[in-house]
Amino acid sequence: MGTEKRERQRQGKQARSEAEQVAARRQKTKRTGVRLGIGLVVVLAAAFAYSLLTRDDSSDSTETGDTTTTAAADATTTTVAYSNPELAAEVLARDPPVPANAADDTPADAVEVNTLIEGQGEGAAAGDTVTVHYVGVLSDGTEFDQSWSRGQPFVVENLGQASVIPGWNEGLVGAKIGERRRLEIGSDQAYGAAGNPPAIPANAPLAFEIDVVDITKPAG
Repeated sequence: MGTEKRERQRQGKQARSEAEQVAARRQKTKRTGVRLGIGLVVVLAAAFAYSLLTRDDSSDSTETGDTTTTAAADATTTTVAYSNPELAAEVLARDPPVPANAADDTPADAVEVNTLIEGQGEGAAAGDTVTVHYVGVLSDGTEFDQSWSRGQPFVVENLGQASVIPGWNEGLVGAKIGERRRLEIGSDQAYGAAGNPPAIPANAPLAFEIDVVDITKPAG
C-alpha cells in the first residue's frame, strides 16, 4: 500500500507540474500577443501622423492647391550645394516663426508682401528655383502647415509658373537669400472656394512667413 500511495503522490506532483508548465506557456503567449498588439498600434499611429503631415506631398497640391504640403515631394533628401553656403546655414539654423493671423477681411485677390528680415544679393525672378522654409496659418491663427517639421526646406522650381498657389508665384518674386518674408494671401490667390480639406476651409485667406534658404538661376 505504501508503494501505491507514493506512486499516486508522484503522479499527482507530475500532473500539477505539467499543468503549471502549460499555464506558464499560455501566460507567456498572452504577454507576447499583448506586446505585438501594442507595437502594431504604435506603428499605425506613427504612420497616421506622417500621412497627416505629408497629406498632399504625393500629389501636386501644396501651396497651390500646392504650396503647403507638396513640399516634401519636391524637396531634395541629399546634401545640397547652396550658392551661399554660409548664409544658407544661418537661415537653416533659425527657429520656426510664429506668424500673426491672416486677416479675415483680406481681399480675395490680395498678395501683400512684407520683409521681416532683410536678405542679401539679387532678388528672385521668374524662372528661378527658390528654396525656402515656411509656416502657414489661417485667420484664426491655426497653423496648417510648416516645412521645419519635415526636417528639410521646400523647393519652388520655375518661380512664376511653379506648382504652388498663385500667391506664392507672385509673392516670392524679389525675395533675397536670407530674407524672412511675410505673405498675406487672399482666398482667390490660395485655395479658393474649394479650400484644401481638411486643413484649409473654403474661401480662406492665408498668411505665411517664409525664410529664403537659396536662389538658383535656371540652367543655361
